[in-house]
Amino acid sequence: MFAKETDNFMVAVQHALNQPIRTRCAELAVLLDRATLLELHNFFPILIDNIFGPQGTISWGLRTSTEENREDLRELHHFLSPCGPLFRLIYILLRDPNIKYEFSLTYLPTKIRQLLEHSSGNPFYSELVNLNPQSKQITSLLLNPFDYYFFHFAYHLVNPWQQRSGSLVTSWNTVYYVLCCDYILHFLPTDPNVKILPDIYYNGKNPNKHISPPSSSHNSPRGFSSKGLVSPIVFSKTVDDNNTVNLDRYHPRNEIWRSETVLTVFTDMWLCNDSVSQTVSNNELNDSFNKPISMRLYYNELPTGEYMRIVRVLIKQLHAFSDSSKCDDTNMSELKKISVPMIQGKFYAFLRNLIHRWPLDGSFRLVLELWLTYIQPWRYPATNLVKKINVTELNQDAEDVAFNSDKQNLHPTRDHLQFIAENLLCYVVIFEQLLPRFGRVDLVSPKMSLMLYRITKVFDQPNLPQFLKEIEQCVENRQPSPTHQKYAGFQSVLPSLSINNNWSTTLPASPIPHHAARNGNVSFLSSTVAPVDKKWSAITKQRIFDLEGPSFCYKPLFSNPPAQEIYELLSQIKKSQRLAYDLIRMKEQEEKELYSGFWGSIKYFLQSPASNDEFSLDDRKKVPIYLEVALGNLKDMFDITEEIFEDEPDTIKTANGNGFEMSHDFKFLTPEKVRSRVKTIKYEGDPDLIPIRSDENKFLVRTLYQISLQINENFGDRFYQLYHSPSYWGRFWRQILCPPITVHKYDKSIMGSPRVGVNLPPRISLRPWASYRFLGYLLFGGIVALLFGYRIDTYLAFLCSIYLLYKLMKAVPCGSSPMRHSYPTEGFGNISFNDSF
Repeated sequence: MFAKETDNFMVAVQHALNQPIRTRCAELAVLLDRATLLELHNFFPILIDNIFGPQGTISWGLRTSTEENREDLRELHHFLSPCGPLFRLIYILLRDPNIKYEFSLTYLPTKIRQLLEHSSGNPFYSELVNLNPQSKQITSLLLNPFDYYFFHFAYHLVNPWQQRSGSLVTSWNTVYYVLCCDYILHFLPTDPNVKILPDIYYNGKNPNKHISPPSSSHNSPRGFSSKGLVSPIVFSKTVDDNNTVNLDRYHPRNEIWRSETVLTVFTDMWLCNDSVSQTVSNNELNDSFNKPISMRLYYNELPTGEYMRIVRVLIKQLHAFSDSSKCDDTNMSELKKISVPMIQGKFYAFLRNLIHRWPLDGSFRLVLELWLTYIQPWRYPATNLVKKINVTELNQDAEDVAFNSDKQNLHPTRDHLQFIAENLLCYVVIFEQLLPRFGRVDLVSPKMSLMLYRITKVFDQPNLPQFLKEIEQCVENRQPSPTHQKYAGFQSVLPSLSINNNWSTTLPASPIPHHAARNGNVSFLSSTVAPVDKKWSAITKQRIFDLEGPSFCYKPLFSNPPAQEIYELLSQIKKSQRLAYDLIRMKEQEEKELYSGFWGSIKYFLQSPASNDEFSLDDRKKVPIYLEVALGNLKDMFDITEEIFEDEPDTIKTANGNGFEMSHDFKFLTPEKVRSRVKTIKYEGDPDLIPIRSDENKFLVRTLYQISLQINENFGDRFYQLYHSPSYWGRFWRQILCPPITVHKYDKSIMGSPRVGVNLPPRISLRPWASYRFLGYLLFGGIVALLFGYRIDTYLAFLCSIYLLYKLMKAVPCGSSPMRHSYPTEGFGNISFNDSF
């Protein structure tokens, strides 16, 4: 009888799992409330596999469900929320501390697997490992239901089988992102008076002083101790102070073990991601070519925008979580104190590798804002952190770039000196790694100029340069000795800093820039720096040794005079500012000539030309302002008072003394060559998919695109016949339809992402109707028609008649006019005969 009821339950839940999302969540919630503990125990791993699809099977689409599917997002969010039906199931299973599930080690990052092999590994994993009784080797992790869920949830973001689906979603407000925000805010609370709900009792992680230590158990590796992240000594003092009767029930760790899990699992899974770090060996990379394509892409693809924003939310909350320990006297305070120090090394390695691999394009803003978030803990105090996640906000990731911000009063104080000292490499080395990057991009681009402005704004805020100079005095500036170079006990997983090896302050023979030659000899730091506090010396030296190894040569950021690279960047900013003004004048003149006068307005109304420029004129006008502020910030940061002039490209001397002009050598892509190609660069994708401009209505662009897409799908064959007809009506339709063209895209499903061409047939495009100028003329004409007593339908019919009459007249032949098309010449395939890149 019992077996029959169990079979009936499994049949019912399997039927529910095959339903659409809305029905599935509702039916599962009812079935889970009615099931027995044994049925829930057996069904739980099946449910988790069905939700996340860790082996590449069909999942619930947490990373593809966005606000566009509002009902699905709402149902999924309710079902998986911290107090929803799934967590009610988890807390029911936690009533039995013997319920455990195996989590494969292959899902863990390489660095974490290596950590488990050492007896001095992370104490969090000491009570989770599962040993083979014969070989004494770790075979898997044995997890309670709560841990099992969060390991799978965190792995879902880095799962190579799910990378493709996550990278295809343009909207970042997915249900997975919203759930991450909920879990981070719920299980890492900043308010000491807020308890993690529900208040449950689970003795599976409460160490008992009357029980023999877990290290003697056959399930724990030798040398491990089951104590968690917080020292048991702190707990023992708390227990003694409270004089509690039931030590199991009221053990302090019972209040924090869920926060331990969320903190450790999220940081380990996301910051030690193998697809970002350089820990993958050549053998593993070669072996990957024998694996399916989705697994091979894991070694080459960068994190998605959703990934970067989720990590940024975690960093913000950890800053507030750590800051709240100052006014927290609960058992959670000890975990808050170690939360940021425990991720410092992981985040530094993650960021260094990420910057090394990220392309030179506007998407780098995601990485930049993540870095700036981490190095500014004073911006995220516990009292000011916004805890409400507004899913309707269009761009929650956007930083306030206004010159008068509400957060201007949040600046570093001497209370933040310890954080700056412990993370000196994250300030200085990352800055030096980024500086050459801005020497290889076009600063006239609004995206690039904005990024440079953001960096200089952060580093020139009050007190920060002074604090960095003070701590830098504790670091000995020296070249590594042969003894250190031969040291084999440290294996760095960070990319080489060969890009900025010419940082002039590290090389005794570096030439002094002519701007600073009159200032005297180069010294390590300015004499205006306050006397150094020697207590930071041990911290900074130990950090450099731990993160970069004994052979690393620290390159100080501040010197007197400043490094030559600073002057080169200032000169480039000056030149880019002039070019930005020239470009603005040119575009203003183009618009004035194109749309001036009455006939120019009629021309735009009847046939609006699509601009190939990704940025509007208003965006272009912001560039000189960003560059001007960035120039002033850099000069103020490095105490530069002399005037900056535009320099000609320097002549690079070869080993034999022969010089050549770098800008004339085809092997070098200099900023001058980039700017010379600006006129030949053009958008080569689908014209209807050009990023929405500021002079267009976003809703209309998306709506009209869907309408035109539906029309083209239904009448595409007929359009093709009409367009290529040699008759008069063929000429008429060639005035209405967009000509066939060949667009290009990068196929990321193939190794190397080759550039491929796609032929677009004759088609209807309604995007010009989404222009604010078109809508303005249409509205103005409608008002005039109403004033003269005409109805709106009459007005619209008149416009259509005028438009068709205009096209009919243009279709009249006036000589030999071949059909327009942009297909590539036959025999040349996808070769593009232009100098764009």
